[in-house]
Amino acid sequence: MLLVFFLGVLAASWLHWGPLAGGSFLVGTVAAAWYTKQRDLLTVAVSPPLLFFIVLVCVKALTADGNIMLSTVEGTALTLANVAPWLFTGVALSLLIAWFRGLPRCIAQLRRDLRPDLAQRRPRDTADLGR
Repeated sequence: MLLVFFLGVLAASWLHWGPLAGGSFLVGTVAAAWYTKQRDLLTVAVSPPLLFFIVLVCVKALTADGNIMLSTVEGTALTLANVAPWLFTGVALSLLIAWFRGLPRCIAQLRRDLRPDLAQRRPRDTADLGR
């Protein structure tokens, strides 16, 4: 995902063609959801938007003109607004693919891992039951 996002955003920045950045997000997220191991689907389902944002900020900082801070913030905001439909579509498609590949099992496993073991819980004091 990182490489696809970086190359797509960099090419979109140089060519001034926003749909290329959105298309790279769509391709990267769908490919990651399709090719990842089943046990890692939960990570792949939540990480693409954050990874895309980090790549976008880095590319905008690398290609900034003039005031680097202002150019980076402005470029990031404008690009995010421009590719928002692509981002929503990419996230929806990757979640759909991950769902059919076993995402519910990953979520159930996470819930089991986070739940305290019933055998290790302290038994309730019988005197407290009457109160």
